[in-house]
Amino acid sequence: MGLYTLKFWYRKVIEPLAKLNVHPDFLAYLAVFVSLLTAVLYYFADKYPYFLLIAMILILTRMTLNTLDGVIAIKRKLVSLKGEIMNAFPDRYSDIFLFGGIAFSPLCITPLGLIAAILILLVSYSGMLGKAIGVNWQHNGPLGKVDRLLALILFTFIQFIVLVFKINMPQILGISLSVLDIFMIWCILGSQITIFNRISGMMKEIK
Repeated sequence: MGLYTLKFWYRKVIEPLAKLNVHPDFLAYLAVFVSLLTAVLYYFADKYPYFLLIAMILILTRMTLNTLDGVIAIKRKLVSLKGEIMNAFPDRYSDIFLFGGIAFSPLCITPLGLIAAILILLVSYSGMLGKAIGVNWQHNGPLGKVDRLLALILFTFIQFIVLVFKINMPQILGISLSVLDIFMIWCILGSQITIFNRISGMMKEIK
């Protein structure tokens, strides 16, 4: 399950915010905008390293919005099939904007970032596929949404330290990799394991 179970603890923490007079769909769209803004910060972070600190805060903001929209929907009994769509589809746009912004930034090897972004979408698809075929929504890790976003915050902070203190990164096979490059490699490898675990979970339920 990875760090997915932290979501339920965090729901209790932000439950008082469920009293806000706002529709869950608005929060879903707002999370997409926050991800787009985060992508812009990553794109310019090589020139303005402190943008990375703001990006970390915005990633946490997106996670909070994604959790809060579900809390409000449950509290106000707005859970519906339409809500299921709004809970999942905007999230994919958020992932595209966020990881696309990193991929095209000077801090990342673009093909590496794009491959990671595509595989992350497949991770999300493998999770939703379970529910589509009549078994449980698959949350097996190690690259669930919570896991990868918390890992991105950690790698982003390390990248900030490297930029500010001008630390030279070691070369791997003659290629100079940034901290975010290493994160993307982790995403590529982790996504394959996650997809395998989720397919295995579905197959066990089918049996």
